[in-house]
Amino acid sequence: MSELENAVNKQNKDEESTLKKGDGISLYFDDPSHENPFKRALVSDAISVYEFNLSKNRIIGDPIQRLGERVIHLRNAFDLSENCKYTDFLEAVTWDLSDEEKEKYLRNMDMYYLMDSYITGKYEIWFDSNKTAYDGASFWTRNTVILTEDKLTGDVLGLAVVKNITSDYKQEEDKLYQLEIINALTLEYSNVFMVNIMSSKIKVVRVKDKAGSFYDDSFGEQYYDDAMDFYIGVSVYEDDRDMMRMAFSRDNILKQLTGRESFYVNFRSNINNNLSYMKLQAVRIGDIRETGNFLLGFMNVDDEIEHEMKQKKMLQEALSMAESASHAKTLFLSNMSHDIRTPMNAIIGFTSLAEKHVTEPQEMLSYLKKIRSSSNHLLSLINDVLDMSHIESGKMKITNAPSTLEKVITEVDDVMQSQIELKHFEYSLVRRGNLKKPIYCDILRLKQILINILGNAVKYTPDGGKIQFTVTEMPAVAEGCSSYQFRIKDNGIGMSKKFQQKLFNPFERDDNVASSKIQGTGLGLAITKSLVEKMDGAIFVKSEEGKGSEFLVCFDFNNATEEDLPVNPSDDNKEDLGNFEKFKGIRLLLVEDNELNRDIARELLKTVGFILEEAPNGKIAIDMVRDNAPDYYQVILMDVMMPLMNGYDATKLIRKIEDHGKGDIPIIAMTANAFEEDKMQAKESGMDSFVSKPFEIKDLLSKLGAMIDMKYHSAED
Repeated sequence: MSELENAVNKQNKDEESTLKKGDGISLYFDDPSHENPFKRALVSDAISVYEFNLSKNRIIGDPIQRLGERVIHLRNAFDLSENCKYTDFLEAVTWDLSDEEKEKYLRNMDMYYLMDSYITGKYEIWFDSNKTAYDGASFWTRNTVILTEDKLTGDVLGLAVVKNITSDYKQEEDKLYQLEIINALTLEYSNVFMVNIMSSKIKVVRVKDKAGSFYDDSFGEQYYDDAMDFYIGVSVYEDDRDMMRMAFSRDNILKQLTGRESFYVNFRSNINNNLSYMKLQAVRIGDIRETGNFLLGFMNVDDEIEHEMKQKKMLQEALSMAESASHAKTLFLSNMSHDIRTPMNAIIGFTSLAEKHVTEPQEMLSYLKKIRSSSNHLLSLINDVLDMSHIESGKMKITNAPSTLEKVITEVDDVMQSQIELKHFEYSLVRRGNLKKPIYCDILRLKQILINILGNAVKYTPDGGKIQFTVTEMPAVAEGCSSYQFRIKDNGIGMSKKFQQKLFNPFERDDNVASSKIQGTGLGLAITKSLVEKMDGAIFVKSEEGKGSEFLVCFDFNNATEEDLPVNPSDDNKEDLGNFEKFKGIRLLLVEDNELNRDIARELLKTVGFILEEAPNGKIAIDMVRDNAPDYYQVILMDVMMPLMNGYDATKLIRKIEDHGKGDIPIIAMTANAFEEDKMQAKESGMDSFVSKPFEIKDLLSKLGAMIDMKYHSAED
């Protein structure tokens, strides 16, 4: 609790202190017969009054202060003596001022400063102070000092009157604010006018663009309604006229500017067939209901609108690009999810069948071949998932390689068998013509197309239904090529005519009840059509609800030769092993951190005669090369991603070993990263060759043989 509040509480106990005749304050506030009417008028609305004798440094009488409807006697409040010094009084009454305001108050009320003022003929002094009320609100006071002389004693006397002038300050601030707005308008706007909404009179503040002027005083006196109506009819674009009439009617201006400082409208002007974008702003001056005054500012905003349109276009293009990228990524990942599950189903299905027929070698061999075929297809798809360029470009590369349709459709048939058997379909694969002819095609994409269509046939055909897969050689369309048709027909739920019109659009699915119960992304056929077109083929569909669907895919493939066909790595394993007698006694250092991968490599490599030693990381591999004799290791199989030291760094350090050719050992990179940049990095680090995980044993042994022949057998020759 403050000193003044304590004093008020104390005074309330001691006396009844309200404004009434007979108490000490009536000297200034209530006695109309007081001997000094000027003094009484001066202090009538004061919040604080005190008199003092500068010559004797004394307070005269009883200083008082208003506090609401109560009067505080300051001597009592601050516990000051009857002969209180003027300087002590000043210290007491400035207790609640800030340091800055206190310094200003004491400087202006300084005893010697006031004496000098009186001597020099300055009998009235005033200054303003900023204070804080008990509720925390800020308010302004004006301190006025009247200096006189006691004619009997010659002492210099003073009367200090403090008044609350916060409302004056607020009005002044409002005026300054309005002036700032006016100045801003006159600087930024080409044409500015002052209008009185009550009298409708217009004054020109600034006219820079006479061609588009709303008002010209050279025309003689005009009133607002007439001037605005004429301007809208002549200078405003026809489609914007009604909007402008409503927005700048006097009723709407009064409504808008009563609740806020300003409002504006963008419109189009049409002067001499020149279309421009304009901004018209109305700004009130003071209280519009009292003064009626407001400003109208006209500004050309062609550049601003053009900039906004460019920014909007750029944002729309950026958003479109982001959405396209996101859509392409989602489409691609959904595509891969769709395609990966099909060979995975075959792998899981045939693995289960193999477990049930573990004692039947022929059955086991058949299932293992089908698992191998599905695994190879799955591996190809995974390689595509890892190829980030597909996502970035949104394009699939078509890579043609020599093969036969017999091989392709057999692998497709193997992939689909487990699903077909699970739903007990009546299924037939019909071959017509020469399907063993060597051709060039994208084997992966062709299988993907056929598996997508067959997969849909399986999905949308009820258990026990009928599916027929027919491959037909057609007359060649040109010399040096072969033409084929792939026809897949089912008696499933079929498709509506409406859905067939958007069948190949991404994410589209039929709305019929049967279709809605079947899971799917709606991407399979969109992917299929895209791939068919990239391979320069054609796809057609015929379907009827409740009767089934028939897809026809046509391709023309360039012919290949028998010599172009790759050797089947699964043929005659005994013969393959016989070709690698050169590996017997060859010491190979396997550098691999994954124990399971080491187990696989160990079994495969020992089978063909390698002497195998192992290192779990690159650092240990370097130590093993350094610690053993030259030519102790004939070849190194080096994983790339390993803890402590990766394969690239290990290879670089091995190449720096100068001990009798230890740094020249053939090194083959072995990695799950199959990008071209990974192959380039392997080469730059000093590796001699590169195999991707999971690797084909035939491919690995071929590269190991080539390295050994180049390094050792050629030297023997």
